[in-house]
Amino acid sequence: MTSAGEDERRSRTIGLVERVGNRVPHPFYLFWYLLILVGVASAVLAATGASARLPGAPAAEPVRNILSVGGLQHLLTTMVDNFIGFPPLGVVLAVLLGVGVAERTGFLRTVVAATLAKVPARLMPFAVVYVAGQGHFMGDAAMVILPPLAALAFRSVGRHPVAGALGAFAATSVGYGSGLIVGALDANLAALSEKVLPPGTPPGVETSVLMNYYIQVVAALVIPAVVGWILVRYVEPGLAPFRPEPTDVPGDGSGPGSGSADEQDATVTPVQRRALKIALLATLGFVVLVVACWLVPGGPLQGDDGALVDSPFFDAIVPLIMMSFLVVGITYGALTGVVTEAADVPKLMAQALAPMLGFVVLAFSAGQFIEMFSWSRVGTWLAVEGSSGLRGAGLDGFPALMIALVLCSVMAMLIFSGASLWAVLAPVLIPVFVGLGLHPAVIQATYRIGDSITNPISPLNPYLYVLLSTTQRYDSRFTLGMLFSRMALFVVPVTVLWVGILALFYFTGTPMGPGTTIGIGG
Repeated sequence: MTSAGEDERRSRTIGLVERVGNRVPHPFYLFWYLLILVGVASAVLAATGASARLPGAPAAEPVRNILSVGGLQHLLTTMVDNFIGFPPLGVVLAVLLGVGVAERTGFLRTVVAATLAKVPARLMPFAVVYVAGQGHFMGDAAMVILPPLAALAFRSVGRHPVAGALGAFAATSVGYGSGLIVGALDANLAALSEKVLPPGTPPGVETSVLMNYYIQVVAALVIPAVVGWILVRYVEPGLAPFRPEPTDVPGDGSGPGSGSADEQDATVTPVQRRALKIALLATLGFVVLVVACWLVPGGPLQGDDGALVDSPFFDAIVPLIMMSFLVVGITYGALTGVVTEAADVPKLMAQALAPMLGFVVLAFSAGQFIEMFSWSRVGTWLAVEGSSGLRGAGLDGFPALMIALVLCSVMAMLIFSGASLWAVLAPVLIPVFVGLGLHPAVIQATYRIGDSITNPISPLNPYLYVLLSTTQRYDSRFTLGMLFSRMALFVVPVTVLWVGILALFYFTGTPMGPGTTIGIGG
């Protein structure tokens, strides 16, 4: 138990974070402010002749001045492409086309009522965070999909729905480097790591999609338990009492059934139950077909020469997820009478995307920042200088990994797409740490940890603002500062836990995944 003094100090800290968080500018402007700051830094670095040479590159490349005529021309001529090419935009909107149909037909509500509602209320937080801990399988879309479902699950057993949304987002974010299921992120990171292995890498040192699997599994079993405990002990008790209103359930109200939101959440009619079973069977059939296309020799989702890892299957994870939600949503809607004609499906898609217009606006400014940050080479310069600092200080082994982890955590607050940031850092960190005698799996695992732990508190994380809209469905007074203060409660304990897990693997010599080692080259 904690003392009254500890509770008071924690309350003061939470209040301070709330006040600071409430003063954060709207993210649309925040990205432009940061672009100006990076522009000033790039101008100074360019004026001093700063350059960065990636390991294996023929020559150093100079830092570019964002505030120059060339920088302005690049920004203006690529502005539309920067907007459309914003990494999370296509992923999130594509998945929501499918998820929106499943939600608007009432399928997701029925699933919660028929399954998760049967979970005892005291176990619901842990059930939610363990499920959300597998979210990286869906990529960034998990941060949009899972919090609303978790809110419904909490509400169905009489717990605070805002706590459910916060817990799911926290588990997905800080646990982004963990998971029992291999997904697209694993394949993307491994592919980037393989491309930048330096010349002279000892024979037998290879990368694979599973090279972090052992540490991912351990983290996936341990981290959600801590997230669940923090959620129950500190987050949920600190929320304002929940007062249900008929309009607080996601959806357009056009689905079957009537009555209050509470009645709709608690009731599953025989028609809905039958539709649920058939829809799940239809989705199972779709999944079996997809897996067969991947595993059966000569299948269309296999890679060259029958490759399973480097294959279209992993590249197509996002559209496959979208199609699975479409199958289950359309089937359920047709059987319950929500979908009566083909034109109903695009209408439901449009309704689902309507609440995401704010995210689309945010994507415009975020896309410009990411492109210009990359174009300026400021990030590459920081990474190269940071690695040079490691060598100059004579640091190696675990201390060097900790410095790399801090670097990754800080940069993850600027570039919040996991694969995009690794594309910047891998060409620098992989050669440096292979040169220090560590297997690429070790530094990739360190990167995954650093990329995860600052996700929930980065004001540049666009999914935080989607989460805020979810919490405000149930509590219109919930503010951005409240969001930051609640997310901050998870960050420090989980960071300590992540570092402890990494240290356990490192100092016991336990491989990070199949076919890997800690040290290489004797």
